[in-house]
Amino acid sequence: MVIQLNENLKEGVLELCKDIAGSRQIVAVCLYGPWVYGYADKKTSIDLLLVLDNFTLRLNTYSETVDGVNISILAINRSDFERDVKRGWLGEFFAEKVTFPYEPLINEEYLRLHEVKIKKRIVSELLENLILEFPESSHEFLIKPEYFIYEIMMRKARLFPPVTYSFLNMSARNLRRKNMETMMGGYLKALEELAKEKQVIPFNGHIKLTRNYIAAVKKRKPRLPLFLKLVQRIALLPILNVFSESTSSLIQDQRLFMKANQKVRADELLSRLEDPKKYVLLPTPLGAVSLSDKFDIKDVARKIIPDGELSRMRVKNIGGVLNDVFVLALTENGKEQRFVVKRFRDWSNLKWLSLAIWSFGTTAFAVLGQSRLEREYAINKFLHSKGFPVPKILYISHKERLIFEEFVEGEKLDETVKGILSSKKDVKDMLLVREVGRKIAEAHRLGVSLGDCKPENFVTKDGQVFFLDLEQATRDGDKTWDVAEFLYYSGHYSSPMSSSNAASIIAKNFIQGYLEAGGKTETVKKAASARYTKVFSVFTPLHIIMAISNICRKMGNDQVKDKSENSQRGM
Repeated sequence: MVIQLNENLKEGVLELCKDIAGSRQIVAVCLYGPWVYGYADKKTSIDLLLVLDNFTLRLNTYSETVDGVNISILAINRSDFERDVKRGWLGEFFAEKVTFPYEPLINEEYLRLHEVKIKKRIVSELLENLILEFPESSHEFLIKPEYFIYEIMMRKARLFPPVTYSFLNMSARNLRRKNMETMMGGYLKALEELAKEKQVIPFNGHIKLTRNYIAAVKKRKPRLPLFLKLVQRIALLPILNVFSESTSSLIQDQRLFMKANQKVRADELLSRLEDPKKYVLLPTPLGAVSLSDKFDIKDVARKIIPDGELSRMRVKNIGGVLNDVFVLALTENGKEQRFVVKRFRDWSNLKWLSLAIWSFGTTAFAVLGQSRLEREYAINKFLHSKGFPVPKILYISHKERLIFEEFVEGEKLDETVKGILSSKKDVKDMLLVREVGRKIAEAHRLGVSLGDCKPENFVTKDGQVFFLDLEQATRDGDKTWDVAEFLYYSGHYSSPMSSSNAASIIAKNFIQGYLEAGGKTETVKKAASARYTKVFSVFTPLHIIMAISNICRKMGNDQVKDKSENSQRGM
């Protein structure tokens, strides 16, 4: 039977706190633990946090009995408590008492103030961690405030499993809503402060990260990750184990949990905690998707076309060297729609090794499937918002590493390039090459580097050039690599004995379009350097590389010269 704390008991514990304080000033007192969380029984101790001024012992525990009930008091010096709030001075052993439900008995204002302070720090650390884990997708995140509660629970439970019993007890079905609402108040105030500091933006019951905040986090020098910070804080707990309160409260929580859940095994505990990724969402045309979403191809097909209207579904594997790529064909009322589905695998050591050797010292490719998936999603969304012709994304599943995109039917640009090199294409096709240069320059002006600019990653349709593959794209990559890869990789379609004339014409048209659209001359000139030419010498004929390199150098210099002359005329 769950029991409540009556006023006589509260008065008794306050008298006990006054006895411990003696002549010292009591800064604050609060109740925490099972009695506040709502699952205490007659055997459960009452837990108190006592903050004192000028407490010479600095930290101590006291165990007493009031009206037949065990009382456990954690006493701490004011300055030590405040340092624990500010930077986890004592492993947050004391500060965390105000991150979970608590009942103030003395100086509520002080306790609420420091509750918001520690929750603001927790939120900032968790947001920073999200940005570092998802540097591109974080621009699109819609984060529910509940995320911070469940994420800190999950992290602490993984590092120190015995606390899982407490989290599960306070999250029981009949207690969850009350306890979550109690904890949420401080987090909402912390988010209000972070919004004033331009780190987050409130958005329809969610929060979004500001672009400036994301950029600032990514630019900082590497700091101790939150996971290691928590390890560091938890590592302090053995020092505090001299306090009987620490061990007895854990045993107490285990007893109370097992009393109501006798058949639950210890290895099942973590899976019973709420998945925090459920509260981090990504917008799609089919609705917001959480990072914990596990929908497969068939599930998403039914989202695109409801079961009653879907008469046929076909999935065709069209290969993919580094990813699984499928065409999903759905028939609705006799009309077929086609979509591209990509599953992003982690690259195996052999595949990664060959790419690393090929590009060593020049560029670095994203290897993990999750990283490539989030780049494809986030950069596509960003470019689409700026009017770029990119395939429309319909859905994304982080758990399954799947992305669903519009199927763009057109001619692959590598076929156009091959036709030009073999003299089978009309000179008008050079306009398409020039348009590719323009589009890449426009992306560069927005701060986006595409990362994989091979001609085969572009499709031309009705005079428009679509970017198809953005899994290596970033907001802070090497723009010169984009120019160099397009030009030198185009050159590799030339036969070893062919003239360099056609490859030179392609290079001139591409660079002309690139510079006309605002691409930097310095970027073009850098593409002529050995740093980039050496990468493609493995499969592009040397005389083709030399011809393209000379054009990059000449057109870059000519553009600078023209600007200088125009400037002098203006004088």
